[in-house]
Formats: sequence, C-alpha cells, structure tokens
Amino acid sequence: MKIDIIYIPCYRRDFRLARICIASIRHWYPDIPITIIKDEMMHSFDTTELERVFNVSVYPQNARLYGWGFSKFEAMFEPAGKRFLFLDADIVMAGPVLELLEKYDDDYIVHEEPYSLEDVYKYYFNLEELKKFDPAFHFPEFTFNTGQFVGTAGKLKRSDFDPLVEWSEPRIVKRTDVFTFGGEQPVLNYVVMKKMGEGMLSVKRLNFMREGLNPDTAAISIDRLDRKEGYPFILHWHDKKPDVFDPRMRQIPRNDILLHFEKIYFEKASIGVFRRKLRIQWEHLYDTVLMKSLLLIRGQIGFRGLFRKI
Repeated sequence: MKIDIIYIPCYRRDFRLARICIASIRHWYPDIPITIIKDEMMHSFDTTELERVFNVSVYPQNARLYGWGFSKFEAMFEPAGKRFLFLDADIVMAGPVLELLEKYDDDYIVHEEPYSLEDVYKYYFNLEELKKFDPAFHFPEFTFNTGQFVGTAGKLKRSDFDPLVEWSEPRIVKRTDVFTFGGEQPVLNYVVMKKMGEGMLSVKRLNFMREGLNPDTAAISIDRLDRKEGYPFILHWHDKKPDVFDPRMRQIPRNDILLHFEKIYFEKASIGVFRRKLRIQWEHLYDTVLMKSLLLIRGQIGFRGLFRKI
C-alpha cells in the first residue's frame, strides 16, 4: 500500500538531527510529502529554512507541549485513510526503503526486533501489573520500537488512550506502575497489541531498521550513498544516542554518515563552510547555556554544576 506522507516528530534539542534525517529522505525521495511535528517542550525553534529548502510542512499544532513522543498521536488520530511513515529525528534513510514497506497492506508495519523479558519490563511494561490492569490482555510475545513504523490514520482513536494518558500539556502517562518506560512507546505498544488480539487491527513485523552499532551500519559506504546506490533499511541511533550538540558528534558509531547528510543539507541551503561551522558551534553553546540554566532553576545542579559537562 502506497505511503502518502512521512512524519518527523522533533523538538529543539533534536532539530539538528531532524535536518539530517530530512536531507537523507530527500536524497532518495525528492517529492514525497514530509511534515514535521513540532514539540516546544524545550523552547521554540525556527523551521522556516527547512520548510523552504526541502519542501517540508509543519503539522498544525493542537498543543505546544506534547512531551516525549506524544506528538505522534495527533497525526495517527486523523480521519481514516492516510498511510504514513513515522521516523524519529535520530534516523537516517540509508536507501529507498519505501518500496519495501509498500509491499504490505497491514494496518501497521513495525520493525521486527529481538526482545527479552528484561527488555519488556525495562522499556515497555510490567507484565504482572498489566495483567491486573487488563486481565483480558494477551501479550503476543513481541515488542516494537516506536521510532519507526508505518500506520494508517484512523485505526487508533484518542478514546483508545483515554484510560492511559492524561491529555494535558505535556501529556502524562497515568499508570507508571504498569507502563515502565517514559514516553508514548509502552502505551502505543499496548493499544496496538490489544487491538491486534481483538482482530481490529493487523500488524506486520518486518526487518527494516539497523541500529548505530549494527554490523550492517558499519559496512555502509559513503561513496555508494553518493551514487544513490543505497541500502534497503533505515539507520536508527536509539542504541547510541548522538550527542547532537557536539559539533563532530564524537563517540557516535558511524558519525560520518550523519555528518555526510548534514553536509548535503547545508549545500542545498547554500550555507558555506564557515557559516555552517559557526551555526553548529552557536547551537552547541546555546544548548549548553539553556540546559544548565534550566537545571539550575529546577535545583537539579548547584552553581558548581555550571562548569561541568552535561
């Protein structure tokens, strides 16, 4: 089934990654609609350059402050029909993966990932407490990372999440004793699994993502990317979050891939080497000052903490 649009949820602290992600998408797909969903949890940020140069739209904001991952829900709750791909900002498209995803008509397509019970309890839910919360729920023996998935609008409704989420700004998970990891991931897994078990929603599990530390990621050739001879998967650094404000993203596996698509972004935006270095350094300084100021105001660090690395 054809994918109509790609959504990129982002906030100020991962906007640099969102620019890189979108540059990688446009490398393979010049025309597919891309919409960013802005969360202003950590201050507002300007996206006009990205919109103009890369033909990107901004999702109409139903809220300013969503909280970790919850901005995704707004597009999922739209009227039925639209087929979408959600990508977190810390993702790069390593090749033309849409053709693979469009082979399937299932309501949702999620990455097929290995899992352990330890991971279930750490990143998703406490199975004993979940059984008390919903005795009829049957755990299907898999989980999925919500950083990348294909879905169909209208298959999930806000009311499906009313018992789980407080629709405040930011959104709040009501039962943290049941849903053990922050953000939307545990509750989205639960609702999708429950509807799948009730026959109300179909799910396809497909191997289309590689982590930053995956051997396939290590084998990627920048020259091959340049020749547009890509790889049929996306790269997601969820296993090794990029220190996005480090100008060279040191300590990040295959940071050269991220920096390669960042270079493409700046070239298309007609921003020369000096100006791009100045911008990255400024973003690094701005983030350091802002974050330490917030931590100081909240009492999470003392005055001496201002001189330590976050």
